Amino acid sequence: MRKLVLFTFLLFGFVVGAFAQIKLGLKFSPSFTSSRINLISDTLDIENASTNTKFSLGLVMDSPLTDTYFFSTGLFYVPRRFSLNIIGENGGSFKNPREAYDLQYLQVPLTLKLFTNEIMPDMSMYFQVGATAEFLIYHGPVQEEYTLINELKGIDSSVIFGGGMEYQAGLNTVIFGGISYQRGLINIVKTTEPALADGFAIRTSALMVDIGLKF
Repeated sequence: MRKLVLFTFLLFGFVVGAFAQIKLGLKFSPSFTSSRINLISDTLDIENASTNTKFSLGLVMDSPLTDTYFFSTGLFYVPRRFSLNIIGENGGSFKNPREAYDLQYLQVPLTLKLFTNEIMPDMSMYFQVGATAEFLIYHGPVQEEYTLINELKGIDSSVIFGGGMEYQAGLNTVIFGGISYQRGLINIVKTTEPALADGFAIRTSALMVDIGLKF
């Protein structure tokens, strides 16, 4: 019984100590999204039409592995848009020569942050690398008459590369800012109308400006 009580207190102390070192915060990220399109077809040519600006936000959680290595995750609301230029057979016009679709994801990043020593008082640089799990919560055409994409896949994943600066503004307050690049790995298209070749694929990319606070 005495050993069980001792083990319980040790386990409780370990859990409390681990959570005491975790930094929670909020992150806001203006992002510039575009799409990478693959298509082999004799009747259609589809290209990325433009870069679109969106804004994501959410909760960030950094947990120390060593003094300079952190496991970083969180939960983010990430909206995206992809725009398509569609050219019909022999250069003719498709029903809608340009279409755009909105997507909304809940994103869980799984990344490693590597911090430098202080480059100025209370200021360090960091580099971030990892991947994401993304769950589609909404998708739809920007205008009702857009018909090419019928259905999108419910999950996506991206690799993340980034870096930035952190400033210790107070005993428990950290301000950070940086830039990250997210490159989609999964073809997000499930069905189209008209049905296109199996090789048709759209993968998204995003350049993000990360701004946030940790407490």
